[in-house]
Amino acid sequence: MAVKIVIDACVWVRYARSKNLTPLVDRFIAYDMLPVINNYLLSEIFEALLENGWATEKQAALFTEYVKYQSLFVTENVVYRLSPDPKDSYLFDIAIQKNCHFIITDDTELLGFKVKPVGIHSANWFLKNFPLV
Repeated sequence: MAVKIVIDACVWVRYARSKNLTPLVDRFIAYDMLPVINNYLLSEIFEALLENGWATEKQAALFTEYVKYQSLFVTENVVYRLSPDPKDSYLFDIAIQKNCHFIITDDTELLGFKVKPVGIHSANWFLKNFPLV
């Protein structure tokens, strides 16, 4: 059974900008991991790519379709309200309700959050702790 994880939009966007998802996807395969996403996360990725001029609308749409293809698409109930940034509460809702092992983010507010209902780690932690041989 795959290890379910949540990857924050900021991490997906970082790899979209570099045009190289290989470091993530190779680890998903090697460690039998399954990213869990929802519509809000996909729209956050899409909007970030467009608003910052990092992709055209077509490129952003293709990228979000690829993310959806690589992931388990879910809906969740809006319950969690303790996130340091209220707009990120959905990440905890997904992680808790879908039994995810951890959240990967580069958001310093989330990484410094003290009351973690699920593990929160940086993208660098992810790459370091799940090496490719």
